Amino acid sequence: MSKILCAFVFLSTVAINLAADIGVELPPVEFKPVRELPADIPTCQESDLNINECIKQGLQQITPRMKYGISELNIPPLDPFEMGKSSYNYNSGLLQGRIAMKNVVVHGLSDGIVDKVDFRMKNRKVRMEILSHVPQMFVEGAYKADIKLNDLKLNPKGTFNVTMTNVTMRARPVGELYDKDGHTYLRLTKLETEPRVGDLRFYANGLVPDPALNDVILDFINQYWRQLYQAMLPETLATWQPLILKSSNDFFAALPFDILVTKN
Repeated sequence: MSKILCAFVFLSTVAINLAADIGVELPPVEFKPVRELPADIPTCQESDLNINECIKQGLQQITPRMKYGISELNIPPLDPFEMGKSSYNYNSGLLQGRIAMKNVVVHGLSDGIVDKVDFRMKNRKVRMEILSHVPQMFVEGAYKADIKLNDLKLNPKGTFNVTMTNVTMRARPVGELYDKDGHTYLRLTKLETEPRVGDLRFYANGLVPDPALNDVILDFINQYWRQLYQAMLPETLATWQPLILKSSNDFFAALPFDILVTKN
């Protein structure tokens, strides 16, 4: 599959590491029909025996450019990536309640590295597995919450930031090809994602009025972040994967597949 598919799936799915969602306002994108690729956007040939390596190298070539966006392909600037308002509901053992966020900005996506690609196409069916990682991500924004952390009830409000290192993503998009207006297009029918975080450091002010107690709560969160992350992840994926699938299909409905993966 083309580098564009890899890039879109990879860079968009990184965002699912943040929370389990009940109300997300994604940044609006107008998907204009694409008739030809910019001259500096690489493609791969369908018959290339080394198509996996072609996709991997091509993605690495264009990923830094996505920092500023590729308007010809309906790709907005991705670094920093500005997310809309969102609200989150948690019902895990350690964390229960609701958190609302706004002015969330994600830094680091343009430093993404693709480690492995496995692309397969047969009988107009497309399958892919993409393994990638981002060395470091920094997320910042404002929040308001009504939560219970372990046995501690909190109604905090303030700003926060999260530093994540070695964020890996295994994505498995599955799709089918269809014809329209003399071109072949791709429609994704399934998208599985498996994010992992090497290390994480969380900071927030306003958790409680007492700064010393605020630091104690932060120490608890940073000590047990892995348990919190694992508890949040299932609901996170269940909510975000359909949103990413829809956004991906809107993207590919405007971009012919046969100008990305060319015939012989």
